[in-house]
Amino acid sequence: MLAIRGLSKRYPGVVAVDDVSFEVAPGEIIGLLGKNGAGKSTLIKMIGGAEQPDEGEIEIGGEVVSIGNPRDATGLGISVVHQELADVPSLSVAENVELGLGYPTLGGAFVNWRKLRGSAKRALDQIGAEIDPAAPLSSLSVAEQRLVMIARSLSTELRILILDEPSASLTEPEVERLLEVVRTLSAQGVAVLYVTHRLAEVFAVSHRVVVMRDSRFVGARPTAELDRSTLIEMITGPALTKQAPVSHRRARAAADGDAPELLRVEGVSRRGVVEDVSFGIRAGEVVGLAGLVGSGRTELTRLIFGADKRSAGRIFVAGEEVRIRSPRDALRNGIVLLPEDRRHQGAVGEFTIRENVTLPTLDQNRTVALLPRPSRRKEREVAGRYVERLAIRGSGVEHPVRLLSGGNQQKVVLAKWLEHGARIFFFDEPTLGVDVEGKQDAYESMDRLAAEGSAVLFISSEFGELLTVCDRILVMAEGRLVGELANDGLGERDIIDACYENQKSHV
Repeated sequence: MLAIRGLSKRYPGVVAVDDVSFEVAPGEIIGLLGKNGAGKSTLIKMIGGAEQPDEGEIEIGGEVVSIGNPRDATGLGISVVHQELADVPSLSVAENVELGLGYPTLGGAFVNWRKLRGSAKRALDQIGAEIDPAAPLSSLSVAEQRLVMIARSLSTELRILILDEPSASLTEPEVERLLEVVRTLSAQGVAVLYVTHRLAEVFAVSHRVVVMRDSRFVGARPTAELDRSTLIEMITGPALTKQAPVSHRRARAAADGDAPELLRVEGVSRRGVVEDVSFGIRAGEVVGLAGLVGSGRTELTRLIFGADKRSAGRIFVAGEEVRIRSPRDALRNGIVLLPEDRRHQGAVGEFTIRENVTLPTLDQNRTVALLPRPSRRKEREVAGRYVERLAIRGSGVEHPVRLLSGGNQQKVVLAKWLEHGARIFFFDEPTLGVDVEGKQDAYESMDRLAAEGSAVLFISSEFGELLTVCDRILVMAEGRLVGELANDGLGERDIIDACYENQKSHV
């Protein structure tokens, strides 16, 4: 049904997919596996028409095809259900099922609602989804919304279904229902690519596994011939080398109790997202936060920072409990977040370096103390200090941030929080899309902050860089904190094992 022949995709400085080839038979369920950054997402984007390969071919039913965009993919019977659902919550279930396919009309002028809902109901019935086609999509659970997206696939001539982390945020009964739908479609001859980090689901539903590692295809095996340990070894590689341990100056100080605990969180929770997480970070520590896609790392930091609302939990700063209901409260208590999406959430792209660096501290740079107008001279002096201190590469403090490289944008975000006077820093994927030199700058920035007595939480999908920088590594799986590893002779395999071994069964 589907054949991938030598697909490759390169971005500046990065080989995302490198000469990948495999086949999928009609009705076959393939578990597509690999750790974070293995190239799975880029591969399914090429199959779904969202990205174009630099090399290689895709065959559907034995014929080489050109998939220039997602509409082409739909026309060829390919449907991708992404982890982040591509739906419109304000529309009805029926409108979402038929979205983009052309609504039936009366006389070519008005929507034929009866026919629209009838068509949607037939697609929903095909997968056993008892959902009212007239209901607003926003009224459904996440699991039901995912079934609606699968039903949309059935409104086309579906031949190949790609599910990207489909069980994220689902309960065990909902996961089992989803797996039954996948089995039903398989029995109807639909080829399925099931992309997941949850190995129990792979063993429960797939006929065969295809494993990618470091952008390349590394093996395909019938699922029945594998056990958990063998599969993990395929994903991680047989002999990941141990990283040279970081300097344990900070770790020893923390262990001896010489350094105060700057941050402690107890029982932080949000229903269905993060469950009862507790940990602490001492002054002078860099603590890593590891986990696979959907583990809840970013969600946890947003709950602590006040960007999302907690359902439970207490937060202590320097030993005193604080109330954090918004990012403003977090900033007031010296906690800052450098988000993964630095372009849209961390900086104002149309502003200059000067304007971004001084944005949180406008009142400190006024021309006259009682007037709101800031002094450009004072702002240039402040921004200039950080341009020099952090080696921000641009034409000067008036350089627009949107024209900086990703690494330099990250430095601008860091600069504004340093000027703000923060002592607790959350770095969420700070090296994403950054070149080698930029990554080294990020590592040195975190190490410098720790040396100056700050507490740093470092989230990264590249476990090797956590081993390079961190004193301890916390491991999350499915919204829970499942392990704490001291970085003393630790290897990447140890972290990955902790991620997989602490998953719920979901079968």
